[in-house]
Amino acid sequence: MGGVSGFMDNFDLWQLMLVMLVMLVAARELGGWIHRRFAAKAADENDEATDKGMLVSAVLGLLALLIAFTFSLSLDRYDERRSMIVEEANAIGTAEMRVRLLPSPHDARLAGLLQDYARTRLAYGQANFDGKPALEAKSSTQRSDIQAAALAALAPEARTSLAVLVTPPINSVLDIGAAREALNSARIPGTILVILIAYNLLTATILGFALTGKRARQRPATIALFVSLTLTLAMILDLDRPQRGTIRTDQTPMQRLVDGFAPLPAGPQAIAR
Repeated sequence: MGGVSGFMDNFDLWQLMLVMLVMLVAARELGGWIHRRFAAKAADENDEATDKGMLVSAVLGLLALLIAFTFSLSLDRYDERRSMIVEEANAIGTAEMRVRLLPSPHDARLAGLLQDYARTRLAYGQANFDGKPALEAKSSTQRSDIQAAALAALAPEARTSLAVLVTPPINSVLDIGAAREALNSARIPGTILVILIAYNLLTATILGFALTGKRARQRPATIALFVSLTLTLAMILDLDRPQRGTIRTDQTPMQRLVDGFAPLPAGPQAIAR
C-alpha cells in the first residue's frame, strides 16, 4: 500500500506519537522565535492581547472541526468493518445450512467447503498485518471452489425452488468476502491526513507566536494540549489501521459460527472435499 498511509504503516504507533509531539513542541518554539524576531512592538498591549486571543480561538476552533471530521471518518470505517464481520458470519451460516438441502454428494461437499472457508475467514480476522495477504489469497481460492461446486450442484436444479433457495446465500458469501477485504484495505485519504497534521503544526506555531512575554508561562498548558492532540491523532491512526493497529474488530460472531457448525452429513455420500 502506497501513499501517506502506506508510509506511516512502516512505523509503530508510539514512534509516530513521539515524532508528532516533538514536531508540535518545535513548531511552538518556532512561533515564539518568529514573534521575537519579526513582530513589532505594539502600541497598545491590550489591543494586541485581544487580537491574539481572537486568532488563537479561531485557529483552535477550526482545528477541533478538522479533528472531529477525521475522527468521524475513521470511526465510521471501524463500524463498517465490524458490521461486515457480522454480515459475513450470517451469510456463511445461512449458506451452510441451506446447502444441506441439496442431494448427496453435493450437500456434504458444499457444507465442508463453507465450513473450511469460515475457518479461513476467522483466521483472516485474527491475523496480523504480515499474515493477511496469504489468507486473502487462500480465501479467494476457496471462493472459486465454492462457486464451482455450487454451479455443479445447482445445474440439475436450475428450474426448481431449491435453486432459488440456495443460490442467494452463496452469492452473498462470495460478495461479502471480497467486500470485506476491500474495506480492510480502505484508508483515510492521504491528503486529509497531510492537511490535518499540517494544520496541527500551524496551530502550534500560532500558539507560540501568541503566547510570548508574560504569556510564555503557559508552556505547561500548551504541552498538555499537544499531548492531547497527539493522543487524538494516534487514536485516529489506530482506527485507520485495521491490519496492524491496537484497536481490532471483534471476531466473536465468526468464532461462534465456527464453534457451532453441525457435523457434516455422514454416510458413503459424504465424499472427500
